[in-house]
Amino acid sequence: METGSDNVLAWRRARRIAQEKNQHDYQTQKAEILLDLEQQRRVLDRLRAWHRWDEDRRTSPGKYLWSCIRSTRPTCPSDKELLALATYFFPPRAELTVTVCDFGAGRYEKSSVSLGRLDEYMLEKPGWATLRWIHVLVGAGTVCRFVEDTFLRHRKHSNSLPDHQQSKTMGSAISTEILSIKDHQYLQDQLDVFKMLSTFPELAIKLNELNLKNDSRSKLLFDLARWAHRLDVSSRFWAIVRSDMPRQLGEETYSRRSAVDIQNYPPASRIEEQMLSRHPYYRGAVLVRDPLHCHHRDDGMLLTLSRPMGVHHLHSSMLEDIQLPPRTNEELSDGSALNNLRYKLMQLTILGSESAEWFATYVMSVFTIAPHSKLRRDMPEIRDAYQPIVRDLKSRHTLRSNSDGTVELVREYVALMNEITQVHDVCEQKLGFLQPLLLDCQEVEERADELGSIILRADWARETMTERVQYSIRTLEESCDRLPRLVKDLRSSLDVLFQLKTIEQNELAILAESNNKAILAFTMVTIIFLPLSFFTSYFGMNLRGIAETDKTQRYFWAVCGTTTFFVVSATIVFGFKERLYRWLWTSRQYSRAVNQRER
Repeated sequence: METGSDNVLAWRRARRIAQEKNQHDYQTQKAEILLDLEQQRRVLDRLRAWHRWDEDRRTSPGKYLWSCIRSTRPTCPSDKELLALATYFFPPRAELTVTVCDFGAGRYEKSSVSLGRLDEYMLEKPGWATLRWIHVLVGAGTVCRFVEDTFLRHRKHSNSLPDHQQSKTMGSAISTEILSIKDHQYLQDQLDVFKMLSTFPELAIKLNELNLKNDSRSKLLFDLARWAHRLDVSSRFWAIVRSDMPRQLGEETYSRRSAVDIQNYPPASRIEEQMLSRHPYYRGAVLVRDPLHCHHRDDGMLLTLSRPMGVHHLHSSMLEDIQLPPRTNEELSDGSALNNLRYKLMQLTILGSESAEWFATYVMSVFTIAPHSKLRRDMPEIRDAYQPIVRDLKSRHTLRSNSDGTVELVREYVALMNEITQVHDVCEQKLGFLQPLLLDCQEVEERADELGSIILRADWARETMTERVQYSIRTLEESCDRLPRLVKDLRSSLDVLFQLKTIEQNELAILAESNNKAILAFTMVTIIFLPLSFFTSYFGMNLRGIAETDKTQRYFWAVCGTTTFFVVSATIVFGFKERLYRWLWTSRQYSRAVNQRER
């Protein structure tokens, strides 16, 4: 349990002192986490080697025999190691840790509970708390739908605003899609674990037992199993953890899909490398799309659900933070929006407002503009990081390259245009979410003014929630304005590249034409003197018949002439086989048409 001080300044001072004091402990904890990750990756490398050998055994007998001859058969990890590997990248739902934060006037408490005990924390919050914020690290799927239904079943209509004065379009649920920065290697490891271990039937049985393992206090998990059975939704381990897999920029989001559709959605073949990773500050990073669901109740309860997210605030140590597993990254990293939101919400609760709708609005407005450089101004924004990559592609126009180099350059252009377009589409979706939300905030504020309620205002920025949403809209509009200009610049540069390559091809064609004329002259000389050389050589021989045989010249011409005729005929047929085939097919069709007319 973590308790804050009585005011914001003291809380800030205590937080700064604690950070300085625990810096060494943080580095030690981070080193232990990375060491554990490295051990799991060594097991994964052995599993990959065994999996490749097993694939060759079934599909390529030659490679399998060669591996047997060389005695290089890899060893599959033990069942214990496979079970630890699966639960490391995909924790069973019974072992999920839920973060519960209580905010009040100058007071803040944070606790971590298991998913099985979440039901009792959804009933009511402490009497001193203005808001209870519950964050569950699950993606859109069976568990997410069930937790949402359980949270809304405990709804109490006790808000200061009457039911007929609540926001009509916002409702009690808000969902959108956000961008997160994660480590490419970790996502690829997670995908490989899912694809390889999901084919082990004995391991699946053990994981199914661990997934919803019950105890006397885990009534929620028991209800989840019954709920899944009633809706004919699978509660197997691999079907449920399927929602933990991230969605790449080019993939279709399933935030609005049903639980059955999510379980049946095929995983990607691999995690694509993005052009953004060519920037030094984003080396090895990848942008992913994460659905974020937010539910609020009238009794001051706020529930957010999302799969483990990466970095949202850009800072100088971002590349080190994304190497941590996402579940630990959200607790340790300064770039996590969740950590920063808890601090900001502690300041918001000083005024004692009781509307969870305000807090939900603030949470969503913060996540929609992520990732952005809020902590360190020297970090380039996503839209600015693409500019040096565009300049690098342009600088390669003047370099003469072969056809393979040109094709690769064009592919990079197309990949960069597609990537920027996909980021722009996500920003457009966020704008489509925020604009109706802004109207809702304005409407609720007007009704609160009529009732004389307190308008929630952030002390550090002196802004209302309407102003906060307007700030998020302005930030996204700036990105939406810049990104299309980059795509337009890339298209014009690609046209210039095509023109330059066309000019180069014309120059090469002119050079090839002059070379062809020289070759033609040599060919004409060869055609003229080749028969003369043959006849002069033949008639210049002072021989009668064929030496040391009783064969005559007639036999020589019969054998050599026939052989030459067949070789030349076969060469002509092979060289002009397509023309001959078309000619024969046309003649056949013409003969059929003539016969039909005669009949």
